[in-house]
Amino acid sequence: MSTSELINEELFVGSFHHSLDPKRRLIVPATWRALFGDSSRVYVLPHPERACLYLYSLAEMNRRLRQLRGAGAVDADAEQAVRSMTASADSVVLDAQGRVRIKDELLAHAEVDSKVVMVGSLSRVEVWSEEQFDLALPSASSLAEATFFGGY
Repeated sequence: MSTSELINEELFVGSFHHSLDPKRRLIVPATWRALFGDSSRVYVLPHPERACLYLYSLAEMNRRLRQLRGAGAVDADAEQAVRSMTASADSVVLDAQGRVRIKDELLAHAEVDSKVVMVGSLSRVEVWSEEQFDLALPSASSLAEATFFGGY
């Protein structure tokens, strides 16, 4: 990514509490829809250790793929880890109203029944059940503290 691209890069920030609609679709906040790009394609990956989902734009998935390819030779363990994550992932498209239907298996992974918290985490959106999100909040992080509230 070039310096000019980094300067103009938009980031996912903020949080939103939503309920799934009767068809179990999730409304993506209007402020985030444009950040998913012209294709409106969203990649949904289950976190391997936490009860949450990561939503990535097509551009972010391509950036991560370039990073993986640039890492050189991928050993069998790394290949299996990628396979494991992508096998349970999904690719969805935002509809005209900005909704996505995340498959039931992924919602079950995140322990989502009906209410979710969507959190902007810079290059991605995280989807949590309200209960799991409250449990996952750390009391403090020296890295986050130093990055966002330390010095200039």
